[in-house]
Amino acid sequence: MASLNKVFLLGNLTRTPELRYTPSGSAVCEFGLAVSRRFQVNNQDREEVCFVEIIVWGKPAESCKNYLDKGSPALIEGRLQYDQWEDRDGGGKRSKLRVVADRVQFVGGRRGDGAQMDGEMPAPSASQPQGRGGYAPRSEDTAPSQQPQPQQQRRAPEPPVMPEGSYNPSDIVDDIPF
Repeated sequence: MASLNKVFLLGNLTRTPELRYTPSGSAVCEFGLAVSRRFQVNNQDREEVCFVEIIVWGKPAESCKNYLDKGSPALIEGRLQYDQWEDRDGGGKRSKLRVVADRVQFVGGRRGDGAQMDGEMPAPSASQPQGRGGYAPRSEDTAPSQQPQPQQQRRAPEPPVMPEGSYNPSDIVDDIPF
């Protein structure tokens, strides 16, 4: 029987990511994510919130610590992991269901330090102008001299032109047996 263990979650962090390192040097980051669902019951709006534990390994773990904070929106792609253990105090078996993230996409604009939150992570820049609430100003908030210049559109390179008479389709040898 086939099976699939894939999870996509979009929500906000419930706490600042905690970064640790294993004895072998691997980075591991843990944080909580709140995912809400809005619906109506008897014409009344309701909201149901689900709190999920997320764990991220390796280089993405370090990026999460550097670029995410409590309340940051994030899109998580990963898999479910079920852990069981015996309580140290003899309290019986304990268990936890959490998501091991394969990818974390930062969404939601810019942070105050100039770090972009939509997937790209440039180094913070001291020359980045700051606007309301610590966010970088929108283009309409900046003076005309500060507005970024539009980038030149890049054209795909032209394919090489073969000299006339240098290509003969009958020169192709087909060695596929079917």
